[in-house]
Amino acid sequence: MSFVSILGRENFLSVMSDGKLLGENNEVLQEDYQNFINIGNSAFIAFAGSQGPCEELSVQMLPYFDEKTDFAAIHQALVDFFKVDDPSQRDVKIMIAFGGINLEGRIEFYTIDSGTSTSERYLPEGEDIKFCFLRSGELLTDLNVKGKMIELLRTTGAGTPTECISAQKLLNDYAADHDASVNKKTTRMVIKK
Repeated sequence: MSFVSILGRENFLSVMSDGKLLGENNEVLQEDYQNFINIGNSAFIAFAGSQGPCEELSVQMLPYFDEKTDFAAIHQALVDFFKVDDPSQRDVKIMIAFGGINLEGRIEFYTIDSGTSTSERYLPEGEDIKFCFLRSGELLTDLNVKGKMIELLRTTGAGTPTECISAQKLLNDYAADHDASVNKKTTRMVIKK
């Protein structure tokens, strides 16, 4: 299971993922796996969960991203796709985030969790800092990852992409120190308006 963090400000967005890829029996398949796709430095798709289905869905989403991508329409299509009577009956776990620069030229991103059928929209404005994480299990709650991110942003600063990436890297290392399924080898991307 991977750990992905997405952080957005009014003028930029950064995505970071750890690189550990585990097999069905928790054997390490890869240490430098990238859990996101950079789409023309203006959009992204990130994922965590069951590797095969996550990759397949991401590839199926790619044709819908271009210079005039309507993220709200993609979000609604995914919400409809994941609608079932009992989310706990699904065989696979898919957590997906996507977004970038929207039709109005603003930073916007969404998350969807197939296991809980929850979704969120993030639209940072002014001095807002919006962030989210893709990760299943109790890691997020047990480690108070949200609180740790706020603490780290106070330390590193949050005004530039470099400062935010520093906080994300420290958060990833913190998660890796407490969860053997997360490693400290990270990949990242930044989208700037």
